[in-house]
Amino acid sequence: MSIQTITHVEFHCADADKTAAGLGADLGFTADAPATAPDGSRTIGLRQGTIRLRLTSAADPEHPVAEYVTRHGDGVAVLALGCADPAAALERAERHGARVLDRAGALIEGFGDTALRLVPLPDTEPAPEPRLLDGLDHVAICLPGGTLAEAVRFCESALDFRTIFEEYIEVGEQAMDSKVVQSASGGVTFTLIEPDTTRRPGQIDEFLAAHGGAGVQHLAFSTRDIAGAVRTARERGVEFLTTPDAYFDALADRFGETAIPVATLRDLHVLVDQDHGGQLFQIFARSTHPRRTYFLELIERQGAGTFGTANIKALYEAVERQGPAAEDRPAPARPKGARPKAAAPGFRLTEAERALLPTPDEVAHYREHGWYLSRRLFSDEELDTLQAATEAYYAGHRDRELPVRPPRLASWRPEDGPVQRHNDYVHHESDAIGAILRKPLIGAVAALLAGTEEIRVFQSTLIYKPPVPEEPSNRVPWHFDKHYWQTCTSEEMLTAFIPFHDCREENGTITMVDGSHRWRELPSGEDSTRHFADRDGSELEAILAANAAHNGQRVRKVPMLIPRGHMSFHHCRTYHGSGPNLASFPRRAVSLHLQDGANEYRRHDRPDGEPVVYNHDVLVSRTDDGRPDYADPRFCPVIWRGRP
Repeated sequence: MSIQTITHVEFHCADADKTAAGLGADLGFTADAPATAPDGSRTIGLRQGTIRLRLTSAADPEHPVAEYVTRHGDGVAVLALGCADPAAALERAERHGARVLDRAGALIEGFGDTALRLVPLPDTEPAPEPRLLDGLDHVAICLPGGTLAEAVRFCESALDFRTIFEEYIEVGEQAMDSKVVQSASGGVTFTLIEPDTTRRPGQIDEFLAAHGGAGVQHLAFSTRDIAGAVRTARERGVEFLTTPDAYFDALADRFGETAIPVATLRDLHVLVDQDHGGQLFQIFARSTHPRRTYFLELIERQGAGTFGTANIKALYEAVERQGPAAEDRPAPARPKGARPKAAAPGFRLTEAERALLPTPDEVAHYREHGWYLSRRLFSDEELDTLQAATEAYYAGHRDRELPVRPPRLASWRPEDGPVQRHNDYVHHESDAIGAILRKPLIGAVAALLAGTEEIRVFQSTLIYKPPVPEEPSNRVPWHFDKHYWQTCTSEEMLTAFIPFHDCREENGTITMVDGSHRWRELPSGEDSTRHFADRDGSELEAILAANAAHNGQRVRKVPMLIPRGHMSFHHCRTYHGSGPNLASFPRRAVSLHLQDGANEYRRHDRPDGEPVVYNHDVLVSRTDDGRPDYADPRFCPVIWRGRP
């Protein structure tokens, strides 16, 4: 692969002149002459060693740079990757799923609003002037919970990077998972970090909330003399994070002799770590960003080529100490250390959440009847957040688009009018909706009901049933979900129905046919995979009655009366439907379809011999034997693993 280095960083800011002056005064960057573009934006280039920064600001509030600053504050908008063959790099990236944002500018989607630009390698060497900083060592990027695996896969497939290190870090009641990916040249290193959403929200969650999604948390600048660089920067007014004396007291036992005397490290608050190649020294500057998101790191490597097992934990703890309420936070816990690649972080519930799980009798009821009505699993705040996020979604907000449009995508648009709205893949397209739908408590409940130790999202559908009783689409005829999942091997898949409000019969609540998941279906030559919306309701009512008679059962319909914050679950073979919305307000809900860890793709043919194609089949990656991978974390993230 041709990616060799980061040639420059494009930084969007409110005031390029002010930011450039600060970096020059504090860290010794030299500024090029400012340039004003025809659209009024202003760019200033900064240089030091091999570091190249391009600071751009725009006075027009509708300019893309100004819009970026409004969303995120000052921050890294583009990482320019120097390539031996940019055209080949772009072709490979696109072939492996990268979304091209600007073909002429060789710009592809990266992490949130931080894009990647594929550019030629520079043809000049840095001038040998005296300097504090030499190069860009690595870039740390914060990601929403549950998206780390997707980001790593993107880096490995689209950019031809490799994973060189991974670690799970606990600090008190919060935790994060991280992986370090690097180009084959060793010249580009990304530290990718996601919060463990099963633990108490912490600094990564705070970054994501304040920044407004994924983005660059810090740039790490390399130096050949970290002690001298820190002293000089301090004299110029730069503040660095401090470290307790106990850390330095333990260094002799941890490392023996350090390349920089411990007394110097203690005086400057510089951290030390090591790997098989040698030692590295690092320190983090206090964030001056108004949102306390972006900051800088200085790092000196004396033989160390990767990251030692305490590197990322040191960052995590240092940032914890920065906060004004740091003294009130739990003391750091012992880290788990680097874990094997195949392992995944554990999922945990609080004692209060464990009390909300179904009892053994309730699990037995689900097995017997095919449905379960939960306890209160969502707070009012969570549901308010969910409703606000859906309003933004209906207004057109997407954190990401699907790379291709699947053949049977449910995708209501305003021009479709006051029909019942169905929108698939909302967990993928909206970070706010996805974060709530990935709540581990949902997965733990589903795992107990399905008798499995892993639950993944299979699909999510946002539903809005307008208060228009005469609207034909408001009636959902009888069907069961497995009809549409014939390409799945599992018989234990299930659906969680999550209303945003009290859901009663007058709302047209979801209604189950009791025990129907245990019925044997009548043989039929018709194509059962046709969606219920494409079929006559009376025909489906007749099929339901015939199947009940075939099994010697009567059709017993049980409306789910669901209080706000509660939800229902039903087996993938449970017949269900719903009536019109007779209330004066819309019925809002999400159907969250879930799969157990054993589920895989299998070919299934229609009566005419043509294979059934589920929407996933054109989106997900492929397994080693060429089948659609229903465990692709981009679209099918794990929301529970382990024994609840």
